[in-house]
Amino acid sequence: MAQNIPWITRRFSLDLTLPKGGQKLPLYWLISAFLLSLVSYHILLYQTDRQDFLSVLLLFVVLSSVYLLVIQLESEQILFWALGAAVLLRLSLLLAVPELSDDFYRFIWDGRLLSQGISPFAEVPSKLMEDPEFNKLLINQQLYQGMNSRDYFTIYPPIAQWIFVIAAKLFPESIIGNLLVIRLFIILSEIGSIILILRILKRYELSVHKVLIYAWNPLVIIELSGNLHFEAVMIFFLLLAIYYFEKSKWVRSAVALAASVAAKLIPLIFLPLLILRMPWKKVGGYWALCGLMVVGFFLTIWSPELTESMRSSLSLYFQKFEFNASIYYLVREIGFAVKGYNIIQQAGKYLALATFLIILGFSWYSHRSMSWPKAMLWALMVYLLMATTVHPWYITPLVALAVFTDYRFPIAWSILVIVSYAGYSETGYTENIYLVIVEYLLLCVTLIWDLLTERNQQNKNAIKLVRTG
Repeated sequence: MAQNIPWITRRFSLDLTLPKGGQKLPLYWLISAFLLSLVSYHILLYQTDRQDFLSVLLLFVVLSSVYLLVIQLESEQILFWALGAAVLLRLSLLLAVPELSDDFYRFIWDGRLLSQGISPFAEVPSKLMEDPEFNKLLINQQLYQGMNSRDYFTIYPPIAQWIFVIAAKLFPESIIGNLLVIRLFIILSEIGSIILILRILKRYELSVHKVLIYAWNPLVIIELSGNLHFEAVMIFFLLLAIYYFEKSKWVRSAVALAASVAAKLIPLIFLPLLILRMPWKKVGGYWALCGLMVVGFFLTIWSPELTESMRSSLSLYFQKFEFNASIYYLVREIGFAVKGYNIIQQAGKYLALATFLIILGFSWYSHRSMSWPKAMLWALMVYLLMATTVHPWYITPLVALAVFTDYRFPIAWSILVIVSYAGYSETGYTENIYLVIVEYLLLCVTLIWDLLTERNQQNKNAIKLVRTG
């Protein structure tokens, strides 16, 4: 009989039976939440243009309100169904062409180049389009017109590039076909992340219901399964690294972390957090294996121009691009007052250095008082607060890590960050600095509230320990 029970219910002791009698109310709430969310996601991601900020905001408010209600449901008998609904919401987006992000044009462009033996790191798109033979292909024209990075080298690491190539090989002339393949990889990564979160929660002896914080989060669903950002793949391998680390399987953990870096470069900031969490020889071995694997991943897409184009792209990211930042905007205003011009070229470098030094110092403090995921959350928070560019999808790993803590500020930020869409118009993007100020003020309030709540709880636990001692 046990063999007839779905694997996930056996592995995590999820109740597959439906509530009966007077216990059906949570199920009715879940069904209503699912249907309302399904309609809202369909309108938002199939029918709404990102220039229509009022519609985007209203639909996101509906989805966020539903989300905040769903994560309060703690009925043992509906968790399995709630997770199934979360997967169905993602699958309902299979045929959507992203309207809130145009990054997918670059994904398909890179895949088409690699599938034809051309390195996307060799030339910027605008240079390639000067070739009449290249320019005359209709799909190249379509991709080029939709692209927002025509004069920049690609910055997407190996695993992302592999997926782009697979999509291009399967559908050489179809943008919709490419999107379908890429989205399947994203959704599979999301499902894998949900399963890993369940496993890690059980290992930490935390409530498995906390998985809903990630599984139902509107920003996660919209930006990953909807807009196809590769934080989904990064998060999956990052969670895999945490899972193996907690099982003391260092080699597997290092390989998984390297794969996370090969999907997005950000997880490199988590390596210093291992200082004092492991014996020195094992830390060195972990770093070395992770580094070798990262190099190995990059060798699969090697070209003579790879190093220089990646360096150029990273330099542009830290020294030219600015979007929805916080501390950097304060520094920029000081620069305008003192120097009379935008000091991003200097500020970007120094803020990146400050981020590294803060995380390095934090690693010496955090190893005794925090789990690795909790330390990762704070390291990522430091990075995001210091960054010159904070796109909405950058918050999604913060939501995944928040599941293993009692913090609510990542949830708050995942809702507040929607105001960054307010600046899009037919003529481009103009940031509304007042909305950015409101976003970060409310984030600070939530962050302080979380820290005060945590401190009060620690004091209560200390008093209780003294009394029982």
